[in-house]
Amino acid sequence: MYSAGPFREDLIAANIANADYIEEILISQKVTESERKNYAGKIIVKVPNAVSKLAMEKAHQEIDSLPTWKFLNNGNQMQQVNIRAENVNRVFSTVTFDENGKLSGTEGFDQDFAPHTESINEMCKEALQSMGHQLNWKNFTVKVHCEVLRYIFTPAQQQICNMPWHKDDSSLSMTTLLSPYVQQNNGFSGGALSNAEESGTKCVPVEETIKTFEYEKPGDSIIFNGLHKVEDMHVLDVDELTKRPVERRLLTCFAELSEDYVRNLVATLGEENLA
Repeated sequence: MYSAGPFREDLIAANIANADYIEEILISQKVTESERKNYAGKIIVKVPNAVSKLAMEKAHQEIDSLPTWKFLNNGNQMQQVNIRAENVNRVFSTVTFDENGKLSGTEGFDQDFAPHTESINEMCKEALQSMGHQLNWKNFTVKVHCEVLRYIFTPAQQQICNMPWHKDDSSLSMTTLLSPYVQQNNGFSGGALSNAEESGTKCVPVEETIKTFEYEKPGDSIIFNGLHKVEDMHVLDVDELTKRPVERRLLTCFAELSEDYVRNLVATLGEENLA
């Protein structure tokens, strides 16, 4: 059912100071609540071809067969794929990147996945590798968590709209589009990511800071922090929905980092940062 983007190409490393050095020079500094707010919503980095076509194709086969947790998000019916092992209580798992920036220490991360999710696991690690490459994670340890969401268009749900502004329970997030915009004889439009600074009211954006970014093709990712939302989506051909559903699939990788690291990352991203 799905056709993804081309195989990933080597990404150009961002011109970022070594993460260990960042932590060392900032370790004695205190970050106030005001500073945290000032640096929230100021990281937006596009990562093209973060996940390969082959990895997505294999993962889709597993996603099709796995159970999901259905829930409403501001009236929109959504599904989260159950990819975690039942006996795992922790949310974040620790992974490491070696001196060459290669994702290496994934033992705990691997144990958190349920049976029959080997391809999803590999896809998640490929995405994390791309995230680490983009942020120059070398000799680096970070806590991460991954989720797969399904947005399904049916005759009863022909559009997904008014998604709320919110913040993730992590320092950085990276979302990756997994499904094509056109599937067989139908497709959908929309689903871009908007990011903004938070106003004095919780989860209310400062209007003039809102920036919206589209995913060009499956496999493309966006790294960001702070307040964000998914823009409206609608199916292209309502009549075709009676024959088969249209579905948007999204992978999210969450990373838990120190406030100091995120604060300095804003300054070191340079032209890579679109915020």
